[in-house]
Amino acid sequence: MYEDIGTLLGKGFNSWKRNLNLAIPFVLNVLVVILLAIAMMLALFIPIGEEIYTSYSFAADPTNMEDVEDILEIVGNSIGDNLITLAAILLISALLMYLVTAFFTAGAIGMAQEAIEKGRCNTAKMWAEGKKHYLPLFIAEILMFIVILVVIAALSLPFIPTLISGIETESPSMGPMIIWIALIIIFSLLLSLAFAMVPYALVIDGMKPIAAIKEGINFFRWNKMDVFLVWLVIVAISVALGFLSALFSGSELASAIWQVLSSIISIVVIAPLSTIWWVRLYLTRTKKIAELEEIAFEEDEEVKYL
Repeated sequence: MYEDIGTLLGKGFNSWKRNLNLAIPFVLNVLVVILLAIAMMLALFIPIGEEIYTSYSFAADPTNMEDVEDILEIVGNSIGDNLITLAAILLISALLMYLVTAFFTAGAIGMAQEAIEKGRCNTAKMWAEGKKHYLPLFIAEILMFIVILVVIAALSLPFIPTLISGIETESPSMGPMIIWIALIIIFSLLLSLAFAMVPYALVIDGMKPIAAIKEGINFFRWNKMDVFLVWLVIVAISVALGFLSALFSGSELASAIWQVLSSIISIVVIAPLSTIWWVRLYLTRTKKIAELEEIAFEEDEEVKYL
């Protein structure tokens, strides 16, 4: 069933209101990623901390901490001595975070599809879809990241001599630099739009990574304006949320509180609502179900269980 964007956004909003538990995958994702980040920082600090402790013997003479330059030199030497170990920790941590995000993204898409098709969703769907699709989605995300890097590198090649010359002469030419930055922004935006539906094709249709990427690009080709409009609405909401922070800029406390609140809103409102909209867009434009009907939940609960 085809829906215009206004109808799609409105019905998607209603589905979100009835399924506030759609925020659970995003909350869990943030919590797990934070824990992984803390573990990563501790793992990075261990080799450096041991060398600093050995060099200064804090336990014996804490006053040795006064020489900051010596400490910085030891830290620099420690990083150089443990560069491979530190790089391995960073790489493994980044991959684990990507895997976790892929798991909960797949779970959120599955919950959103269930909410649209059945009216209600539960966390069992999140665990089922996450376990089923996290690895293909992870691979697809890596492949898309590589494509974006290759495109950026290809766009940068013609400008490298000019940029190097500008650095050497300390008088960079602003014209080529502006063109280079503009091209990167434009092509990055186009690629992000072209790849926007890849996770939804992968999870909803159970596709393999490369097939999902092809389907996502084909979807964008045939629905450019719809994808752009949904993306624009989501960006507009995020930008409006950012502009509201200006209202609290006069007070450090109010600004800090708003920063926390805006982060919570982004996680528990914007993220699940955006997922509902993207899933509904994919379902309606690919006609995966014959009809998307809003299910009435307004009936009296006591009457239902008589």
